[in-house]
Amino acid sequence: MKTFDVFTHFMPPRYFQKFQEVAPDQGMFRRSMQVKPIWDLDARFRLMDEFSDYRQVISLGSPPIETFAGPDLASELARIANDGMAELVARHPERFAGFLAGLPMNNPDRAVEEIERATRDLAACGVQIYSNAAGKALDAPELHPLFDWIHRADVPIFLHPARHERFADYRTEERSKYEIWWTLGWPYETSTAMARLVFSGAFDRWPNLNRHAPSGRHRAVRRRTCRARVGSTW
Repeated sequence: MKTFDVFTHFMPPRYFQKFQEVAPDQGMFRRSMQVKPIWDLDARFRLMDEFSDYRQVISLGSPPIETFAGPDLASELARIANDGMAELVARHPERFAGFLAGLPMNNPDRAVEEIERATRDLAACGVQIYSNAAGKALDAPELHPLFDWIHRADVPIFLHPARHERFADYRTEERSKYEIWWTLGWPYETSTAMARLVFSGAFDRWPNLNRHAPSGRHRAVRRRTCRARVGSTW
């Protein structure tokens, strides 16, 4: 039986090099650096070889582009990333069934241009959007043209939560503890983003919006898993 993983992250070489140059050495940057199959193709293939008849649809790993790059640089990085993912799909079709485009969500006009280019010229099969656009809600009016285009083109949206360890559990603290920021924070982020879209009337305006929230499910937190992943270096 064929198995397709439709929401798995990878950083293409040129994007990863630029990412190292401009992203701060903290938070999700450090965590992504330590997960070698996210950026090392040989390590990814070794991992995939553990499964038979298995292919992936790739998308960028965290952090979101717009959290560490200004509008112009974010647009450049999105192009580099999408070109790189398209190249990987073309070179390794037996490994990668497609890719989800990344967008510069802090540059809405360029985001529209990039999703059009990625789907038209690069054959992107969907788009990854985070639960907030550099802290801005997805129902913000300036993002309406982007959702207008995505809705007309019937491009699937995969929603990824955006929250990091510096999002404190309490206002009197500087950062989250015990991995609460993702074990509980990511489902909350996803749920909040979806709720804002619902209550703002987004699904009345875009009734056929093709959206998926793979990271929004409630996570079973087992003591063994938490003990293995708790700490500033994970």
